[in-house]
Amino acid sequence: MRNTPILLVAILWASAAAAEPEPQATGSAAASSAPSTPAPTGAEARAALSQDELSAMLAKVTGDGELPARQAAVKDVVNLGQDALPAIHKRLEAERRTSTIGVSNAMKALKEENEGRMNADGFDLVEAVFRSKKKDAGAKTILVTATLIRTLARIGSTQATRELVALTDDHGGAFRPEITRQVKALGEVFVPALIEARRSSQEIRRWANLQLEGLGKKTAGDAAQVKSSQVLCDVLRAFGNIHDVEALAVILSFVNSDRAQVRAAAREALASYGGDGLWKLREAYQNLTGKPTPDGWGAEQVAKELFLAYDRVRLQEVYDLLESGLKKQKEGDLDGATQDFDKVLARQPLLDRRSEMVAGYMAYGAKNAEADRVKALAVYRKAARLDPDKDRKAQIDSQIAYLEAMELETRGVYDAAMFKSALQLDPTNDKARAELERIEFDAEAKQEKSRRVFAGIAVLVIAILGIFAVGARRLTRLSTT
Repeated sequence: MRNTPILLVAILWASAAAAEPEPQATGSAAASSAPSTPAPTGAEARAALSQDELSAMLAKVTGDGELPARQAAVKDVVNLGQDALPAIHKRLEAERRTSTIGVSNAMKALKEENEGRMNADGFDLVEAVFRSKKKDAGAKTILVTATLIRTLARIGSTQATRELVALTDDHGGAFRPEITRQVKALGEVFVPALIEARRSSQEIRRWANLQLEGLGKKTAGDAAQVKSSQVLCDVLRAFGNIHDVEALAVILSFVNSDRAQVRAAAREALASYGGDGLWKLREAYQNLTGKPTPDGWGAEQVAKELFLAYDRVRLQEVYDLLESGLKKQKEGDLDGATQDFDKVLARQPLLDRRSEMVAGYMAYGAKNAEADRVKALAVYRKAARLDPDKDRKAQIDSQIAYLEAMELETRGVYDAAMFKSALQLDPTNDKARAELERIEFDAEAKQEKSRRVFAGIAVLVIAILGIFAVGARRLTRLSTT
């Protein structure tokens, strides 16, 4: 029994060794115990509002409910989004077919009740109908239309403002003051729809010109002076839609814009003129290249050649930067090379020669792989987006998988599957192979250690049992003597 304390110490040591925490692992085993988290899929596209849904909402506005409930229903309608435009368009078409006489009479009653305030900037047509004593079909049409006018104004897209402009001619212009208030409130957002209105009826055209003049957008040059790139694109397309010859020079000034969105809109607008813009296209081509266009070129051919010529001029500086970066890469200045490449991509992310930068980014990533893995990962991911050939794409993806796995290791997560994936992508990835072998060796060593520990425990347990058995026999003999 004198050996019992030693045996107990040995058992405690063995138990502690067996309980030693292992590094966190990933892969199939870890995945089976981890909670399942669905991959983010992004915002789902919202289904367009149906006419029945819109009708149900408007029924609460025009119904017999208490005023606060009806006002709340108006807010619900006003808060609808772009997806409601088709349903709104159809409902306005239906309201357009209602009796003009009924609407005119209801408007006349509203004017009398509000004593000339209906043209004031702060006038609220919806609240005026709520307060009005007149509750007939004409008043209901006014309430529905006024609510939808608010909704369209809140949406504020060019498509929404087109609907508002179209309303100015409904029911003898009954809603024109209300829409004029919205023009003042929204400002430049209305400009594209107002430009297109110049090809509408004489009454709408006169009203649209007055609104453009009030916004300081009477000329084509003024109309293009807007803050929003999206509004500018819509302005340029609006000029093209109505073939405004006076706007050709303005459109041409944007066909070589550094902003890709604006450049595309200007070229689309210019192309929409067809033969009407041929003379201006020929003039612009000769001014840019110093050569007249061949007589056989039509508008489409002249536009194509003009755009190519503009691209060559605009991209010359970009190509110079690319050549500078390639030269620095050849000289071993990878930092300078990638700085030039970054400038190229900032100016022209879809440059036709972008794949020439892949090798430089790969070399820069390899240089920083150990010192700064986060930077190396960012560079490899950038290279992967540059449309490299199949072999280099596999090498890049292999390096990305390797670096991601190494980053996980810094947080105590050892993922053999990622190193295996890196090797499958690129069998020459020696760093991934070395890490995989190390993980597998460590795992085998751990298993061997565990086997030795448990074997030791088993031997100790057997020894203890044997000691107790011997002791029991001695006690038996002593008791019988």
